[in-house]
Amino acid sequence: MEDLVFIHGWVNKYIIEKDKDIEDFYKQLLLELRKYFNVHFVKLPGFSNIPEPTKPYTLDDYVEYVKKYLEEKGINNFYLMGHSFGGQVATKFAYYYPEKVKKLIIYNGACIRRKTAKQKILDIFKPLGKLIFKICPLAHKAFYKIFTGSTAYLKLSPIMKETMKNVISEDLASIFPLIKTEAILIWGAKDKITPLKDAYFIKKLIKNSTLLIYNEGGHNFHLTNPQFITENLAKLIYN
Repeated sequence: MEDLVFIHGWVNKYIIEKDKDIEDFYKQLLLELRKYFNVHFVKLPGFSNIPEPTKPYTLDDYVEYVKKYLEEKGINNFYLMGHSFGGQVATKFAYYYPEKVKKLIIYNGACIRRKTAKQKILDIFKPLGKLIFKICPLAHKAFYKIFTGSTAYLKLSPIMKETMKNVISEDLASIFPLIKTEAILIWGAKDKITPLKDAYFIKKLIKNSTLLIYNEGGHNFHLTNPQFITENLAKLIYN
């Protein structure tokens, strides 16, 4: 079977709770993928039982970590698949090292980092917010709960907070036209985190690309229908 390297997404739960294995989040998808591929699941620094970096990582640092990991395993010519943030890492890996990647597979990739209207408004009030949070620390937690729906970010270590800021600040739109590797884009039509318009935008930029859309899928639709992903990949790669 062909080698497929899988890079997971950014899920705060698996940074905060070190006893939780992020591979479990993809269990059903990995079971299905292993019917068709020899799968190598890469756990990134800071997630689950992989130690956090000693300094805040950039996207390039994660790319180099993946490169070193694969070299140590002797894996050199493979299909490269990434989900969400993992799609961002996979894209930049394919940009730097196209000779190693047979095909780039981006599943709901967090590669286009536009600021939403809400984020732009928040930027305006950021200086005032810092003052309020200093006076009333509890307001910080309430703020994140209201505007992001989660307080998980506040539980991250200082290094992982800065790492997250580094990652989400990098938009890959400028490198997509330079991608030489054939790409397969897999997207959920109901994804609210990385909307479908991102997939159309990326497809337009990568000359040799195919877009697969699951009409009922959200950002993590591998949890409910991994077969859509695996069966379509198998058809495209083996037929």
